[in-house]
Amino acid sequence: MSTFLRIAHLSDLHFSKISKSPLQLFSKRWVGNLNLLLFRKREGAAKLLDSLCQLLFHLKVELVLITGDLTSTSHRSEFQLATLFVKQLHALGMEVVSLPGNHDHYTKRAYRQRRFYDFFPGHFMHEGHPFSSVNLKTHAVGVKSLGNHWWLVALDTALATSLISSRGYFSKEIEDHLRDVLIKIPKKDNVLLANHFPFFQNDHPRKKLVRGEALKSLLEEFPCVKLYLHGHTHRRCLADLRANGLPLILDCGSTGMGGRVCWNLIDLEEGLIRIEHFDSKEAQWEGGKVHSFSLEEG
Repeated sequence: MSTFLRIAHLSDLHFSKISKSPLQLFSKRWVGNLNLLLFRKREGAAKLLDSLCQLLFHLKVELVLITGDLTSTSHRSEFQLATLFVKQLHALGMEVVSLPGNHDHYTKRAYRQRRFYDFFPGHFMHEGHPFSSVNLKTHAVGVKSLGNHWWLVALDTALATSLISSRGYFSKEIEDHLRDVLIKIPKKDNVLLANHFPFFQNDHPRKKLVRGEALKSLLEEFPCVKLYLHGHTHRRCLADLRANGLPLILDCGSTGMGGRVCWNLIDLEEGLIRIEHFDSKEAQWEGGKVHSFSLEEG
């Protein structure tokens, strides 16, 4: 079998730049900056990301999917750092699709202004396509054709929260938009659904996806969704839930925290999905076991 599309799944890069502006005291940003000073700054893996770009090029990755938290406090300078990283990938011939996480809508002002979309596009289809009007910025749902009867559907369920919260919200409006998209996708086609948040409520209530159970029910209703990719937890996860009427669940862990870079390599093949987890420390890249899943199973 030949691979028709090779995807790199990245998440939670958390590009950071500590703000010295006193205006941060009027938003949540001072909490994020304090966290960076005390913990995250020394955990950053920014230097490894340059070698990651070269590795993805060497592995012939065609599409890089980033499932949120490109920044730490949604400051414009952090978005600029994230943009430079994405431009490196573009320069090496890779396409990049990004969706926002809670840190990309970190402050009420950044969320209200939809600042993320000043730097990253919210639409993925060319003008004139039936899904060209579906916009991640406007509808919180974005659609991209991957070819060979595969579709990428991205969600924006992030929002600005209180000082002690990092929750997401799968609103009824987003649910309706997502349902409308899944209904219109041909029944014999397959869907890769990407969101920043997991839909299971295994973490602290302050970190959960509100109405995650509604998203779970929707996934049970549409078996065309074969893969659900997310971030947020900073924990590697691969769960085959097809026997329970749910898709393969995949979290690559954090691609920019803990002094290492973690990500997943996904090959879409004819009737087959192959997944390999990569982990780096001190620029020594190590791939893991390759997991293969037949689309006829489950």
